[in-house]
Amino acid sequence: MPVRESDPPALVAFEATLAYRDPKTVTAYLSTLRDLVTWLADHPGGTPFHPHLLTATAVQGYLYSLAAAGRAPRTRSRALTAIHRFCAWAVETGVLPRDPTPRLARPTVIALAPQELTPDQRFVRKTLVERADSARLSAVFALGYWAGLRIGEIAALQLAPCTINARAGSLTVVEGKGGKTRTLDLPNPARSALHTYLYDNVGAGDSRDPASRYVFTSQRAAWLRAHDRPDHLSTRGLDHLWRALRQTATHAQWTLLADVPLHTLRHDWAHRARAAGWSLEEIAVYAGHQTRDGAPAIATTARYTLPSREQLKRRVATLPG
Repeated sequence: MPVRESDPPALVAFEATLAYRDPKTVTAYLSTLRDLVTWLADHPGGTPFHPHLLTATAVQGYLYSLAAAGRAPRTRSRALTAIHRFCAWAVETGVLPRDPTPRLARPTVIALAPQELTPDQRFVRKTLVERADSARLSAVFALGYWAGLRIGEIAALQLAPCTINARAGSLTVVEGKGGKTRTLDLPNPARSALHTYLYDNVGAGDSRDPASRYVFTSQRAAWLRAHDRPDHLSTRGLDHLWRALRQTATHAQWTLLADVPLHTLRHDWAHRARAAGWSLEEIAVYAGHQTRDGAPAIATTARYTLPSREQLKRRVATLPG
């Protein structure tokens, strides 16, 4: 969501600091803040917008308005996060004396288990990828399904930190979410798919641009480099590949995957790792759920591996009497 001419100067300045964040996060932040600016404008003294208008009373009033409009607790919680990020920036730059958001109660959000693929969904996903006969698609999905990489990490994966041969493989995620870097040893299916794409697929229609430093390159790689822009496949491009793959499915297959976003591969990986006996600490480190000092962020990992209703249903069936 690009900056608009109608955006207040403070919002424009804040947006410029978000270049390192996921585009979807930036879009969500700006959408919330614009809605907040509009809400403030309908109240006494709420225009023109300036960060000093963001008092605890104002922010709480805005959250109340979202509740009155029927917005879910999760939506209100995310709105509070966006406002907090803006206020923290405003405090750092000296345009706001203090951040009012820590004094506000965050809406209670019931934790839901991230989506886990069913055996049928896994079968269909693998079938569609195999039928597509694309080394690039196979590598993309293998990194999400077998290594649990985020979509953004797959898109921006660099070639130099990848050590891939016919027997073993590892890669380094450089500047992943939160600016953190981690090195992963790859499961054999991910290693094999990436090796095939990098070394046995040269000259194919979906092969990478050899002039790029990235593993998965955009179709406009040369143009992007000429304009001093990253030439890797974007997260939007990966989503497009996923949508296009689902379009090749039969009606029964498409029904199984219609509501499954690409990021679900990472959630499913976490569930399968936990079922395979991995500890929460092991999953956290491998998945990149770590604090800035490197400690495992167990709370995040626990949300990823919450038992689904289907898992609990299976457990209930085995309850001894």
